[in-house]
Amino acid sequence: MAKTNQLTEEKYHKMKETEADLVRDLQAVVNDPKQEKVLSAAIFKNHQKWLQIIMPNYSTKIHLGIVNAYDNDTRYQYYYDDKAGKGATKILSKIVKEHLEK
Repeated sequence: MAKTNQLTEEKYHKMKETEADLVRDLQAVVNDPKQEKVLSAAIFKNHQKWLQIIMPNYSTKIHLGIVNAYDNDTRYQYYYDDKAGKGATKILSKIVKEHLEK
């Protein structure tokens, strides 16, 4: 995976903006689960976009592998749960898997 210090300033800002949008939408779903239906596509697209910025070799197979790691690695669970609220990582994983299965 590319390190953020290897990104152009423009890509770095796009990455941070995309992450902020992702976290905002995850927070909305954590706070009101009924929002999942409305925000699911945006959450998936922002996570995909974020990965594509930092990972030029992005593929849906890699994306699935990453969310599978989220399910099993407490560091990822802490990262998203800390930013968006308890349960955010599970919501993100579920949404990504649903969209990748389509």
